[in-house]
Amino acid sequence: VGLLAVAMVVLWVYAFLLAPSGNPDRLQDRAWPEAAQKRCLEARAVIDSLPSAAQATSPADRAVDLDLATDVLGAMVADLAVMPGGIDDDTHLVDMWLDDWEVYLSDRRAHATRLRLQGDVRPLLTALPSGTGSVLKRMNGFARVNDMEACLDPGDV
Repeated sequence: VGLLAVAMVVLWVYAFLLAPSGNPDRLQDRAWPEAAQKRCLEARAVIDSLPSAAQATSPADRAVDLDLATDVLGAMVADLAVMPGGIDDDTHLVDMWLDDWEVYLSDRRAHATRLRLQGDVRPLLTALPSGTGSVLKRMNGFARVNDMEACLDPGDV
């Protein structure tokens, strides 16, 4: 019984005093997300200047606008990929986030193709391997945790 009590005390001391705290997706080098936020704001400004989905006169017209916005996002992701900064753990997290962006960009391109071929259809987003949502949810979660609100998906699909 004494050994069990000591083990429990050690466990609680570790949990409250020694264990790492915070969200494991939060980048330690805060300069990188600040720079990323600025780049994402630039992309968002261009996308906001494009016609909205409601303004499109046909699904094919919507596909053209969606392709333009996707090209802007693709350039943004390429710029983020070469942006310096971050410790090794941060770099790994950013790489995984950018991989999610690539999947999302592919989903957007596929949606534009479907708009051209099938008409007014709903977008199909790649599911997470766990089946608990889309890659978009994880991608946006990472942006939120790192205070990069402009780096959320633009919500234009």
